[in-house]
Amino acid sequence: MKSTLLQKRLQLVRERKKMLLLEEARLVRLSRQKKIAAEVLSKVRKEKFQVLMEEARLIRTLKQSGYPAV
Repeated sequence: MKSTLLQKRLQLVRERKKMLLLEEARLVRLSRQKKIAAEVLSKVRKEKFQVLMEEARLIRTLKQSGYPAV
């Protein structure tokens, strides 16, 4: 039961990561046009890093419990 919750959480984290990657790409394009401040882009990058760390932690936990995470 716990592993299925972890797998669902991993799926949510992966979806969030996709959204953050798209948002970061959009902000990079806007920053090249000088329409946004760099601090907005840095906040998104920090959040993306946190999501990547959470994804890695969930994958490690699932692999240790014997479930294929990938």
